[in-house]
Amino acid sequence: MTDPAFQLLLDPLRQAVGRQLLVTDENLHDAPLDGLQNRNILLITNRYDLFESSRAQGIDSEFSDFDFNHLADGSFNQVLYRVSKEKPIVHHVINQARRLLPPGGPLIMAGAKSDGIKTYAEKAGHYFGDRARPEKLTTTYRVRIRHLTSTEPALDDQQYGLLRPCVPWRDKRLFSKPGQFGWNKVDQGSAYLATHLKNFFRRFDPLPTSILDLGCGYGYLSAMAAELIDAEITATDNNAAAVASCQRNFMEQRIKGTVVASNCGDSLTQYFDAVICNPPFHQGFSTDHALTRRFVSSCHRLLRSGGHALFVVNRFVPLERFAETDFDVQKLDENRSFKLVLLTKSTPRRQ
Repeated sequence: MTDPAFQLLLDPLRQAVGRQLLVTDENLHDAPLDGLQNRNILLITNRYDLFESSRAQGIDSEFSDFDFNHLADGSFNQVLYRVSKEKPIVHHVINQARRLLPPGGPLIMAGAKSDGIKTYAEKAGHYFGDRARPEKLTTTYRVRIRHLTSTEPALDDQQYGLLRPCVPWRDKRLFSKPGQFGWNKVDQGSAYLATHLKNFFRRFDPLPTSILDLGCGYGYLSAMAAELIDAEITATDNNAAAVASCQRNFMEQRIKGTVVASNCGDSLTQYFDAVICNPPFHQGFSTDHALTRRFVSSCHRLLRSGGHALFVVNRFVPLERFAETDFDVQKLDENRSFKLVLLTKSTPRRQ
């Protein structure tokens, strides 16, 4: 389903003259980009799947953790942005947009009231020197803020671009940054899965030599697995902040393996002896079980016959039903919030 707030940006995109910057994250999901191919637009996204799909549609696109440093001051006539879920990202984009616009150039933002669009519009108005009011269109809002004269300080974006050692781990700290889910803590689901990793690896004979961390985040499960077993670990995520954080942690912890930007492992072609996964269950601002189905499907494609996968999901996610067609499924444990599900890919019978 196309995000209604993103829809509000399409008319300004099609009507504007001159170079335009479209900043997108997961809320671009399934949005129609027809008619934008021949426009003078640069699309920057922190989601690898959106980068691939927009590039395939002929739109000039970049995949990055919203890194605008290579773009010159005043180089865009207009910046368009559907506000993100996380405040540091929104503040970062607003700060950068003022630099990238010429005097009088507009930042156009869209979002729902529950997304904080009114607050962001007020903050951006102070920073830009233009007290514009959001206009309500059906259930969502759009605001056009011009770059006028202002001496207001930049918004607090928590030094968005900085990788920092912030997650306690053993006697050290793992590197992370804003822009990814649970960036400054150990996710409770991942911690729950980690306590069962030792028993999970005992199921293998021989021990696995290749492990896939599917949806790796900043790499917590990869770091835990590397402590327990000498195996080549491939970590993959769709989010640019997660990929950058995980790469740094592989380097700092000397984890044997690679980190790959990929949507649900779609670009991977090798088979793995084992898969560990704490899949997301949100797409943009809403719950999406289709996303969990995709992780299960990718696991089936990438797991070697006879291999095992260990998933942790919220108790309400019907992972067993999604997996029962392709795997032998066993619920290993559950607590008040999460459940651990073992998926085993059967070895094909000989004819």
